[in-house]
Amino acid sequence: MLAWLERYRWLVVALAAVPLLIGIGVLVDRQLQGPRPLEIRLDETPAIAIQVYVAGAVSQPGVYYLKDGDRWIDAVEAAGGPSADADLETVNLARRLHDEDQVLVPRLGESSGSSSTASQDQRTNVNSAPASVLDTLPGLGAVRSQKIVDSRAQDGPFSRPEELVERKLIPQSVYEQIRDLITVGP
Repeated sequence: MLAWLERYRWLVVALAAVPLLIGIGVLVDRQLQGPRPLEIRLDETPAIAIQVYVAGAVSQPGVYYLKDGDRWIDAVEAAGGPSADADLETVNLARRLHDEDQVLVPRLGESSGSSSTASQDQRTNVNSAPASVLDTLPGLGAVRSQKIVDSRAQDGPFSRPEELVERKLIPQSVYEQIRDLITVGP
């Protein structure tokens, strides 16, 4: 056996070296290629959930989780769709939803002061409404409502709705929610 090993020793060394050389080649190749590129798939990013309250003339009123950027029509559909006596003409179903919104679908014959297509006399006048009425607007609350009342008493009436943001009484995001619901008119 020793004679056989002596005779074929280079063949044995070569057979042992081949897998070792292949392994080294694979490692060097991986190092030369560098790290795999970062892959970002936009279609798989999770949507931010918002909560909205859907009430009025819908099949199943309640609080629903929707995606940020959904519209009022999506909220109405999530609530089972409009009921037979819903007055959808007074509601802007294309309006974008925001977290904590209330989507109120009026019944035929009812008026909707929360509709973005509300007429001038159905909007809340920030120059004359008490804090308790301002508090009912989305995104306001008792503290902001009182700041509005105090500001108009101290700095005078508002000449434009945008002054609520300019006087730093509400953030721009809240103004976007209520701009169609307020007026500074007589």
